[in-house]
Amino acid sequence: MPNCDFYAAGSDLGDVLEYVFTRSECQVFETYSPIGDELAEFTGFEQIATRYPVGTTRHTAPSVLLSLVVPGARRLVTKRRIDLNAGSMRYTLEGWGIIHLHLGGVGPKGLVHSHTNHNSQVRARAWAATAPHLEPVEAWNWKEVAGISNRLNAHIRRLAVSKIGSRPVLPAASKVLQTTRSL
Repeated sequence: MPNCDFYAAGSDLGDVLEYVFTRSECQVFETYSPIGDELAEFTGFEQIATRYPVGTTRHTAPSVLLSLVVPGARRLVTKRRIDLNAGSMRYTLEGWGIIHLHLGGVGPKGLVHSHTNHNSQVRARAWAATAPHLEPVEAWNWKEVAGISNRLNAHIRRLAVSKIGSRPVLPAASKVLQTTRSL
């Protein structure tokens, strides 16, 4: 299954990222650079935490948007400049088989869910004409993309101590929920 919505907070996010950095073999990039900055690649949790408030959300948006590039696809991703109003710009990472990891956390209105997802080969083919500047869909090793994504999702599910609907709830998120329910 390519997508996994889950609840994580505090140390849960560190546990998920530790898996990404030590077991997935993926390169980890921010999905969008801050305005005026280059796109950052991360090799550890500390680098992300220096750049973003990991686990602290504003409103209902995730705290960090990450793009995971599987080992066999490093030459298939493209950095694209996005020109914004008033001469400002930012960068994003593009490619059909990028695995997206959106980290939620705790915000002013409570727990914000986290999310993983990637395109399937079928979906990428259906959208290929809209992005002819990207490397061909067939160049991606879809078995590798799905395998790494599935293992990440399985790891997240193993960390869970409960569920809300179909969404796994990781330990620190469970404590946040218990605290907010008892107020």
